Amino acid sequence: MEERSPPAAGNVNGKARNLLSSTTSLRLSLTPSRSPDQTYVVQIPRDQVYRVPPPENARIVENHRKPDSQKKNKCTCCCWILSVLIGLAIMIGNIVLIIRALYTPKCPEFSITNIHIKNFTHPSNGHGQNNNIHPQPHPQFEIELKIVNENERMDVAFGKGNNGKATLIFKKHEIGQGKYPSISQKPKDSTNVHFNLDVGKLAGDIEKGLEDDKKPIMMTLSVHAPLEITSWAKDLKKNLIVTCDFDVESLMTNKSKIKAEVCQTDF
Repeated sequence: MEERSPPAAGNVNGKARNLLSSTTSLRLSLTPSRSPDQTYVVQIPRDQVYRVPPPENARIVENHRKPDSQKKNKCTCCCWILSVLIGLAIMIGNIVLIIRALYTPKCPEFSITNIHIKNFTHPSNGHGQNNNIHPQPHPQFEIELKIVNENERMDVAFGKGNNGKATLIFKKHEIGQGKYPSISQKPKDSTNVHFNLDVGKLAGDIEKGLEDDKKPIMMTLSVHAPLEITSWAKDLKKNLIVTCDFDVESLMTNKSKIKAEVCQTDF
């Protein structure tokens, strides 16, 4: 039998050189199930093989990197601005709370310290015939009211403009009326206010009740007057009603005494 001679090595090497001169060959070994003599040749054009990335690729990468850095800078600025705004809001809120706590208006305290009637002449005295020759002064209730400003940083004005009105009540009858005077107070100030109320026409039983010195007389003083509480931080204006219930002894004399009293307001 004649043996088949292998192809000449020179011819094979020549063919391989011709292939590599035009393309770059990548040889992939076959799986073990196939014959090792068979090969696949993948041809890639030389102009598509790069050892260094082209310039346009570098520009694309730079363009992708810049937005990231810009976003980081924007996020940092937004965080700083947001932190500053939150800090300012907290500081302003604390200031407002402190001002409200320090400058909360408080109603003044009222109390009756004295009351008596003057120029009162009973008809049974027998001086009625001389009234036309020597007219008697009109009877009045003299009242002393103590007012204490409880505000530590705010001024108080009560009865401003002489627009206040006071009424004295006995047994549900208004027995005295008049104007309430205006006063102004500094913080934590105390003032005793004196004012007079004209005595109205008294019924017989009312007059007898006022002349009773054996037991205290229960009466009520009602004052309606404008109230102003002012400061640099906050102001308050309203019409205040003060109601004082009290017991008095010896009303017809200058030695009258207040035995009990309670004053309330609609503040």
